[in-house]
Amino acid sequence: MAARVVASGVHLTTGGIAVGGGLLIGFGWETGIQPFVGIGMIALAYELHPRRDRTQDSGESLLQRADAPEHFALLDEVADAVGTHGFDTVRLDAGYAIRATPYGLGHRRLDIGLALWETLTPAQRIACVAHELGRFAEHDVRHNVFVRTTVPLLGAPSDRAADDSDALREQSFATSPYSRFADEMAEAAATFRVTSAMSRWVMWLPARLLGRTARLAHRLAVPVAEEAAVRADAVAARVASTEAAVQALVRSRHAGAVLTELERMAVEARTFKRKDVVRELWGRLAAFAAGLAEPERGSDAVSARIALLGRDGPHAALVAVDAAASAAMDGELAEVKQAVAERFVRDSV
Repeated sequence: MAARVVASGVHLTTGGIAVGGGLLIGFGWETGIQPFVGIGMIALAYELHPRRDRTQDSGESLLQRADAPEHFALLDEVADAVGTHGFDTVRLDAGYAIRATPYGLGHRRLDIGLALWETLTPAQRIACVAHELGRFAEHDVRHNVFVRTTVPLLGAPSDRAADDSDALREQSFATSPYSRFADEMAEAAATFRVTSAMSRWVMWLPARLLGRTARLAHRLAVPVAEEAAVRADAVAARVASTEAAVQALVRSRHAGAVLTELERMAVEARTFKRKDVVRELWGRLAAFAAGLAEPERGSDAVSARIALLGRDGPHAALVAVDAAASAAMDGELAEVKQAVAERFVRDSV
């Protein structure tokens, strides 16, 4: 509740600046100066306003329902079992995480990190998806539209005002000395950049204040989000089985080893032009992960979550897929997985 209030205050402040600027422009013409102040306030509000969160991607790793009907059918079945609505899009990347990301108004995207996805069994994949949907069902405050749209402010527009004079001088001399009017162009460029820097510094204080307030909202959201994560674990155990939910949590401990091996294979493929490594990247990674020993349970947050699942008693799976359905879904993703593998080997992203 506190996080929502603080986040709402951030957006109300931004809106108030914009409205105040509009009023100064509309009713301050007699003074002469007020409209210019109003324009500055509107510019500041534009700089601080929450950008609309969209599902932006190059297109090669973003899937719509028509691209993978079997896959989306399973996601819908999991969503029905959780008691919430499913995903509008699915995006694949090379990371080691599976996340449900809200965007727009009521839309959801499933981000699948293939470094994790390819090392999981079908039941463990269902557990991960159910957990992410469970966060929505359990009202994870970080999915709240007011809280999540303060995220861009954590990067504080004030940080972009930290350009020093040395950088400005270097940029001002970027004009070729052999160009016509090179001196005049360099002087004009320096003046423009210094003026721009000054305008950013004028915005520094309100931008920093809102950025700090947005950070407070997210800090307040953390304890509530952790509680939602624990409840989402119980949802995952009920939907995919307790065993699958526990094993999915155990797999999260292997992130360092798996990502290191993925990077090693990418370097090998680039260095020695190993097309077979690119073609078999995810299969080789899954084989490597299968040979990893289960880490010893310690006193970390994952161990605590596993212990809580054990207290709740064993659950049988409500949603399961057979081998034929799993193979069909893998076939739907095959082309996109290959594109992600090629991009990772080429660019390491």
